[in-house]
Amino acid sequence: MDRSSAAPERGAAERGLERGLAEHRPAGRWPRGQLHRIGPLVVLGVGVSALVGAAGLSLGELTAPGAGLWPFIVALLLTGTGAVLVVADDPADYQPWTRGTARIAGGLVGLGVFVAAFGAVGFLLPSFLMLLLWLRVFGGERWPWAVGLALAGSVGMYLLFVTALGVPFPEDVLLIFSRG
Repeated sequence: MDRSSAAPERGAAERGLERGLAEHRPAGRWPRGQLHRIGPLVVLGVGVSALVGAAGLSLGELTAPGAGLWPFIVALLLTGTGAVLVVADDPADYQPWTRGTARIAGGLVGLGVFVAAFGAVGFLLPSFLMLLLWLRVFGGERWPWAVGLALAGSVGMYLLFVTALGVPFPEDVLLIFSRG
């Protein structure tokens, strides 16, 4: 048997195996080939929710625009872009998820936690912890340098924004405890 006649049979067997695996995929799981659609679906969802929010404002008319007209136009463009990407996006355009991608996602989660904690406990503690996380985990600094830089950075930014620039920050828990 020569190789040219065996190749089509093997290809058909592999296609049959793939069909069989696809039929037995657990319900609710995304097929790996469709994971690239998550980002465009998020963009589409944000666009639709922005459309609803902008429509709740006064759109007005083109000659007398209301407060929601410009946000509505931008949300319409965002929604259209998301819809096009859901349908016509090529998965070959994406780089694979790596450990570096997870680090970026972790940095964004850390930033989100900082924003939430900033309103609850003030600036100093959340900024110190965020800087410590970024310097130690993402920057690879040794503990003494990471702690020192995070402390200097958080105190320095507090002095710059609150003292020098007069930016009103929420009452800081650390400063309340230090006053007694």
